[in-house]
This record gives sequence, structure tokens and C-alpha cells, in this order.
Amino acid sequence: MYIHIVQPGDTITTIADSYGVSPERIAAENDISNPYKLAIGEALVILQPDKTYNVQKGDTLESIAKSQGTDVMELLRNNPNTSNRELYTGEELVISYADKRTAAVRTNGFAYSFIDRRTLEKTLPYLTYLTIYSYRITENGGLTEVDDSEIIQMARAYRVAPIMFITASNEGSSVNTDIAHTLISNTEIQTAFTNNILDNLHRKGYYGINIDTPFVQPQDRQAYVKFIAKITERLNSEGFFVTVTIAPSTFEVSTGIIYEGIDYTGLSQAANNVLYQLTYVWRYPHSLPISILPFDAIIQTLDKALMLISPEKFVLGFSNVGYLWEFPFFSAIINVNFINYNSAIELANDTGSSILFNEPSRSSYFKFIDSGLEYMAWLKDIRALYPMLEYAQSNELQGISLWNIMYFITNTWLVVNALYVIEKI
Repeated sequence: MYIHIVQPGDTITTIADSYGVSPERIAAENDISNPYKLAIGEALVILQPDKTYNVQKGDTLESIAKSQGTDVMELLRNNPNTSNRELYTGEELVISYADKRTAAVRTNGFAYSFIDRRTLEKTLPYLTYLTIYSYRITENGGLTEVDDSEIIQMARAYRVAPIMFITASNEGSSVNTDIAHTLISNTEIQTAFTNNILDNLHRKGYYGINIDTPFVQPQDRQAYVKFIAKITERLNSEGFFVTVTIAPSTFEVSTGIIYEGIDYTGLSQAANNVLYQLTYVWRYPHSLPISILPFDAIIQTLDKALMLISPEKFVLGFSNVGYLWEFPFFSAIINVNFINYNSAIELANDTGSSILFNEPSRSSYFKFIDSGLEYMAWLKDIRALYPMLEYAQSNELQGISLWNIMYFITNTWLVVNALYVIEKI
């Protein structure tokens, strides 16, 4: 696997020639909509096939998998553009890539229930878990309803375990600390809450739950651990799985001071898994996200968390969401706009911007002027993703998680697939 940074004068043909692959493959594997107009500074993933197959008349994915000694899921991971369509006679499919996988991993992706079904179908072959966002806790221990039956069934058809995500947030982005405190301290509401969870799990066909850890008041620290342990014991007894999510704030990552209201070790012992999420971008659209911080600070935070959470229960969560700022930016006054990776690349092309790389944060960015206003687009490309995957590998973490999968970024998933054997449930 290679990462090529587009230079002035590069064309998709010259890049392809230098790596010995076809221009069509580079375009497909990097979501290049216009191969004659590459964005200067864009990071392209170059994967070299080890074994390929040219489709014959009458072939299906099932027949090709059987004849080539592989399975349909592997074909879909190696050729995501074949998802949900007929094969074309003569088209070249990758049976295997030259990169050798060095570890197994469990992968998770977050999605809203309204995700585009074609996007979901392309992503499911790469997932172990699909976490559906989100069920909100009500004051009496109830749960808001989510229209998720269809995507739960889709997930199961691809051997992906659907996970019900539960949060104590309000309708907006803030966390309701009163609900969290009441839930932790009131056993009657806890019982109702647990029963409501089980009703949804059984009725809808979920595999388990993921509880987003709210702001826990200091006096509730140990009570929250006992609360999670109690739920885990009950759900495990009925065959369900429990994950808790911990999302450090930008303040925690930038200062190295971990909020002591959350007992990392206690929660890792109480639950089946801990998702350490860096971090949810929807929570604080008016403030700067963790992705702008120096990468070394993020690694130091992960190292501290890893001292408190055992690797076999540690799931490393990171974001693929980009940002668009208007200058001058005033935190808590001006909202940050979100932008997906492919849209950011298109915007760089449309505005004639060169993409630059900020080494301390491992982030890509570009500036442009529109209608007299100055903007900066900030995005994470494969140069940011790859070190996170390396960290997970070197520390033998149980899994990785992506916030979010509402857009399909081909080269992201191809790199994950090149490095790991993706486990299925």
C-alpha cells in the first residue's frame, strides 16, 4: 500500500504508471469523480492487486467466489463498487491484494436510521457491529422510539451485529445531567429502564447496547459503575452485549487532565467493552474539535486511557468528519459547519485550492474566499487514519470504531481491509 500526495503536474495516468496500476482503479478506489481534475495536495491510496479475475458472461459473485476459493463478503470488501448491481462482462475484480493482513479486528460504524441504503450496503461487509444512533432516555426510564427495523435486518443479512445506542442527551446536543443523576440513584427507574431496553432488544432483533457515558456527578462515580454492572449482568444473562462509550473532551486531551467523575477501570470491568471515542462532533458544534489538537497530545491521552482499560476490551473510536470555519472564528459564538471528506475534496477543486497538511495535528486543510468571506476547510485523510490504525494494531486493541458511516469513503475501508481480517459475528 502506498499513499501518494498529488503534486502540480500530476495526472491520474502519470500516477497510475508510476505505481503499475490502472487509472480506472485509482479513480474507483479514491472516489475520484473527475479524473482529469485532481486536487493538489490530495492524499490518494494506491493498493496493488495480487490476484484479479475478469468477469465472464453468466458470472455472479457467488460463482466467482466459489471458483476462486474465497467468499462473497471478501469480494465485496475488495470491490465495493460491485455492491447492489449486476456484474459487467469483462470487468476486472480484485480477488486479493498484495498487502498481507497482520491482525484480526472488530469494527464498528455509527449510523442514523435514515442512512442511504446503498451507502449502508457498501459499508456492511466491512463491519462487525452497526451502532444505530440514537435512543434517548426519558425522565421515567423510558426510551424514545427510532425507526430502525429495516437497517437492523440489513445488518443481520451481512452478519453484522446491530447495536442500540442509548444517550441521556436532550433534543439538541447537550447532555441532560438531571436525567443521568436520577437514573443512577433511583432503583425503580433503573428497573423500568432495563425492562425497556430488553423489550427493544427482543422485539427488534438487536445484538446489544452501547450506553453513552453522560457527565457523571462526583458523588455518583461509583454508583454509575454499579449501575452499568447491574445492567450488564442482566443483559448478558439474556444473551445480549453491553458497551459503554467514554468520550474525552477537548480540554482533557489538550491538558492531559482526565475528568475524575468517570471511573475508567471500574467501567471496563463492569461492561463487556469500552468504546473510547475521540470524539462526537455533534456535541459541541460551537467549539473546536479534538482533531485540531496536536497528534502527540491525542496519543498521550490514549496511552493514559490504556493504562486504565484493558486492551482486550478497548475499542478505539475516531471521526472522519471534516469542518468548515468562517474567519474570524470566535469559539462559542460561531458554529462550526460539518463537511464530509468527498465533499471537501470537491470543494477544493471547485475553489482552485491546494490542500495543505498540518503535521502537528495530522490534518489536511485549505483556505478559500467566497463572496468576500474567508473560509477554512479542515479534514482528516488517510494520513490521519493510518496512524490510528497502527496504534490499534501495536497495542492489540480489540476493535476500532468510526463516527460516522453516513457517507462511504472508499479508500478508508480499503485500507482497513488491507491491514486487518475483519471479524464477523
